[in-house]
Amino acid sequence: MNKSLALKNKIFLFFLLLTLLFIFIYSIYFLVNGERGIIAFYKITNKNSDYQIILSDLEKKNMILSDKITRLQTNTLDLDFLEEKIREKTGYLQDNEISINFNY
Repeated sequence: MNKSLALKNKIFLFFLLLTLLFIFIYSIYFLVNGERGIIAFYKITNKNSDYQIILSDLEKKNMILSDKITRLQTNTLDLDFLEEKIREKTGYLQDNEISINFNY
């Protein structure tokens, strides 16, 4: 009877350790490779840095466009900038000017 009780205790401890090992391996796997794991964290961090670069580029473009809008408003009209834009869009030339096109 005593040997059978010791065998039952050994079998119980074996399955308990096996279960704990399985839970440990399962936890480590999802800690590293899960949806919110370490690998996903680094992917999100890299995406965030890429988006920060894109955001800074867009902010620069926004500042340039805001400057152009300010220069073309009626209360702060920049005549040199307006003439430059007219020349770009319509190809306007004065009598003493020659147009040279470098595009092939």
